[in-house]
Amino acid sequence: YHVLSPKYVSLSTRHAFSAITGLFLGYVCLGGWSMLVVLGMIGSNYLLLWLLPPTVVHRYTLVWAMAYMTAGNIYRLMYYYGVNSLDYSGPLMIHVTKVTYVAFALHDGLGRKQSDLSSDQRQQRLLVRPSPLQYLSYAFNFHTFLAGPICTFKEHLVFMDGSYQMDPNSKPRNVPYPIYSIISKLVSALLCLAVFTILGRFMSLDHVLDPKYMTSFPSMPITVLLVGMLVRFRYYLIWILADSINNAAGMGFNGYDKDGSPKWDLLTNIKVFEIELAENFRAGLNTYNSTCGLWLRRVCFDRAPFSPAAATLLLSALWHGFYPSYYFMFIVISSALVVGRKLRKTVRPYFLSSRGLKLFYDVLTVVVTRTLIDFTLLVKNLLLLEHALLYWSYSYYIPIIIVCVGAVVLPSGKKEYKVG
Repeated sequence: YHVLSPKYVSLSTRHAFSAITGLFLGYVCLGGWSMLVVLGMIGSNYLLLWLLPPTVVHRYTLVWAMAYMTAGNIYRLMYYYGVNSLDYSGPLMIHVTKVTYVAFALHDGLGRKQSDLSSDQRQQRLLVRPSPLQYLSYAFNFHTFLAGPICTFKEHLVFMDGSYQMDPNSKPRNVPYPIYSIISKLVSALLCLAVFTILGRFMSLDHVLDPKYMTSFPSMPITVLLVGMLVRFRYYLIWILADSINNAAGMGFNGYDKDGSPKWDLLTNIKVFEIELAENFRAGLNTYNSTCGLWLRRVCFDRAPFSPAAATLLLSALWHGFYPSYYFMFIVISSALVVGRKLRKTVRPYFLSSRGLKLFYDVLTVVVTRTLIDFTLLVKNLLLLEHALLYWSYSYYIPIIIVCVGAVVLPSGKKEYKVG
């Protein structure tokens, strides 16, 4: 933000520093083999930008990027099944989002009529193909390379050239250094670290597989709750820390709020209180890894010719990998989303006649949602299908059966009612 500010160094210097530093950190953290795999992804997709016409480049880029990552995932399943390790798999997930963001932006800028674009697509579109230095700078930007958060190519360019410090009339505006945002996020990260460390002293993921903890009441729900917190707060720590690092670099400015104060939440990936107190599955998912959700919306949900929700869930499942437990998890998630929507339309109106009933309904839905999220999402971390089935078997699959059957038999309802 200060040493390599666009006020003092050239734009090429900033791009080069971003790319070189990211490549170095990637080599140190992942090793030479994994970095070659990632470079293969970046290089091949950059060639597609120049070889394919803008009218179709987005489709082939998405297919090729997903196929490339799929090949890497299958290799890991064959030789490292069930092993959690820091290798190319995580960065490939990040880079699929980046290369497709560039391809779709180029398609919107050169392959479609402006009148057909949404306001967001017009804002993110590209009118020229990026240079190799720009592309490498975006791909290996060292403060988003390993853990995200995910940003668009246009947002990266705005950060690199410092144009976020200009108003719509191209006049300089005073955007103060986000010291308060950085400190508040660092404090939040430290609190998450404290929770993770304390829970980690006496809880682990293996506890949800141990009959000692999972065959009695209230031991089972308490174990699921605490292990769920352990897993969630690890992700909270990583994403909040990554958000603060981006703010420290000057990235993440998102305009001003209604009081005229600058907002630094463009790359905020997590909202802890909104997740912990979510009243339904959709509300929880919308604020969990939200930059990934925004990518899914931009490249799939807003563009799918039919069944956008199903197409988005399928893309998300393929993007996460090929462990069978993932697909059981996504089936339950899709069913839970349907049940939540139906209950909101058919059952919730009966609890809106008084504030007491509404408060009871809200508290009940928070508890049920929190339990169901932990019950469902923990299988992603268990990885192995036999572990996931063992974990669910301790509850006799009852929550799974209720959710899946409810998605089919509950009436859809006609409309949502609001408090009078």
